Amino acid sequence: MMHGYLGKILVVDLSNQTITTETIDAGIYESFLSGMGLGAYYLYKAIPAHADPLGPENIIGFVSGLLTGTGSLMTGRWMVVCKSPLTGGWGDANCGGTFSIAIKRCGYDAIFVKGMSSHPVYLYADNDGAQIRNAEHVWGKDAVEAETILQKESRKNKPVSIAVIGTAGEKRSLIAGVVNDQGRIAARSGVGAVMGSKRLKAVVLNGAQRVACHDKKQVMKISKELSVKIKNSNIPKIMGAWSLPFISKLMSKMDHASALDGIFAAAVFKKWGTIYNNALGMENGDCPVKNWQGSVKDFGWRKYRKLNPGRILKRESKKYTCYSCVIACGGICNIKGIKYGTFSHTHKPEYETCNAFGALLLNDDLEAIYYINELLNRAGMDSISAGNTVAFAMECFENGVIDEKDTDGLVLRWGNAEAIIELIKKMIQREGIGDLLADGVKKAMAHFGKHSRPFGIHAGGQEPGMHDSRMDPMLGVHFSVE
Repeated sequence: MMHGYLGKILVVDLSNQTITTETIDAGIYESFLSGMGLGAYYLYKAIPAHADPLGPENIIGFVSGLLTGTGSLMTGRWMVVCKSPLTGGWGDANCGGTFSIAIKRCGYDAIFVKGMSSHPVYLYADNDGAQIRNAEHVWGKDAVEAETILQKESRKNKPVSIAVIGTAGEKRSLIAGVVNDQGRIAARSGVGAVMGSKRLKAVVLNGAQRVACHDKKQVMKISKELSVKIKNSNIPKIMGAWSLPFISKLMSKMDHASALDGIFAAAVFKKWGTIYNNALGMENGDCPVKNWQGSVKDFGWRKYRKLNPGRILKRESKKYTCYSCVIACGGICNIKGIKYGTFSHTHKPEYETCNAFGALLLNDDLEAIYYINELLNRAGMDSISAGNTVAFAMECFENGVIDEKDTDGLVLRWGNAEAIIELIKKMIQREGIGDLLADGVKKAMAHFGKHSRPFGIHAGGQEPGMHDSRMDPMLGVHFSVE
């Protein structure tokens, strides 16, 4: 009997409209575990070497984790894997939410989709099997709208879990991701474009199968002990977000690898989530500034305090937690009444989004970041790549490589929140200059020519995350091979 994994994957061919299951030998799990390892094993075996990333030969996989469903804590992450249209090589994106356990509850460790449908479809699976269903009625809807409609259509006695693409994926933006829970995004590598190329709008899962565990009592005992430790770990109330710059300076005197270890890290994430780094990272040089050319001198305390975690938490109306997690680093923010748009709420913007549309663009308008966050969540567009691409365009504008004739009249000056918002809308809809920028820095740099090359920050075609590798050389390796 298998424990932790189920030994079975679902394989869908959209060209032939067929669905099959395959068994995976136990030795494969021993060698590759699950998650990214299982995805890499299957894709390298099944995708032809010269397959077009946006063609029918490419395969997109949705893979759960080895410990998901065993009772272990914080095992709600899942992977989307494929040949990346952004880099032409290995592509993966990681996400939280509820989709990982949903894969296993349908009886599979992974779902792999190949081929290309002639019309928009979505995949539905439960314990009775899987079906390819028509999705023309949700094609053209954003990710939140589509998920809401499919949720109403598919739920029985409980909510279903849905992975869906938005406008960016449908339009095959090379920086599009896959959305779960109306705002948790497997954002990297252009995985949303691969779904869009297959005309696969969504994967809807509604199973109830349990996962066997070798020693359930011991797993639950360890999980309970850890859960109690995490629940009892708290940052003293006196240490508000104002204290983070001072903590940063203290940490700079400590060993970098151990600076945020263990239970203290859990306490930090419980209190603020990833946005703790909005302030902490500015002081220690971790945050890239002004398209990677600046520093805290360009985006100092008077500016970054406007993006302070404490200010963001003032709009947090409730906590959001992924499957099996007791930290709840996410949140839902009430954004009624902000000066941009009419959205009522958004998932709390993560650090990467705050920096990509904050310090990287010299933008200190928090309300603009809330609005951009929800625009990108609904479109299913990667905020890291989008922010880097906007920063590239701004530096090109600053140096005369492009002008208002190229930008459809937008004045792309640093910190111009209104222009940033309009440019993002153009990128989502592939309108004007947005059509070019929707495919990321490398493609835009090739179009703008040699004078733009000094301003294009990417590694093999993918824009780097919001951590400066000059602070940690290992990040340079990570960015190079990711």
